[in-house]
Amino acid sequence: MSAQRLTQGTRSLILQAAFEIVCVYGFAGVTLGHLARKVGMSKSGLFAHFKSIEQVHLALIAYAVDVFRSDVILPALDADEGLPRLEATMSKWLEWTARPGTFGGSPLIAGFFEFDDREGAVRDSLLEQEVAWRDHLRQLVAATVATGTFRQDLNSEQFVSELCGIYYSFHVSARFLRSPESRATALLAVDGLLNRAEVGTRH
Repeated sequence: MSAQRLTQGTRSLILQAAFEIVCVYGFAGVTLGHLARKVGMSKSGLFAHFKSIEQVHLALIAYAVDVFRSDVILPALDADEGLPRLEATMSKWLEWTARPGTFGGSPLIAGFFEFDDREGAVRDSLLEQEVAWRDHLRQLVAATVATGTFRQDLNSEQFVSELCGIYYSFHVSARFLRSPESRATALLAVDGLLNRAEVGTRH
């Protein structure tokens, strides 16, 4: 195995460990000491791959986005364009939060609260990802309008804002309150939002 492949493999192991930590402890828990203990290497060994904790956090965001893309975005693209794809995306998004095990939940949501009032590269990266995700949702809504399923005068910005509100409420209900009714409640809210957006409905 080449030195470059070995380095990439070690880096992937470090980021996987960081991903597991952030899902439970948030970004504040992803320290060099915590990460070194989990990976089983020294802090100096970590510095061979990341020069600062900020670099770890930035790489972790990119890693989490790749996992999210693999688990949520790409599978939903198999559905037909328009409402089926939008519904598939929302379903996969809910599954992402509610997946069983210690490492469930959305690891980036913790960062939204941890860095909302802190300026810097990590906040900028989190912001970029959230903006990109909402843009993706708006594109799905626009495609559903184009197929004639949603009203032409639908306010996509408002629709996406409500959709995200449902998701964030579901995240708290499922992960923190641990309510067994969380998914059913979220799906009911999504159905109501979709029904109000469909052609022929009053608004």
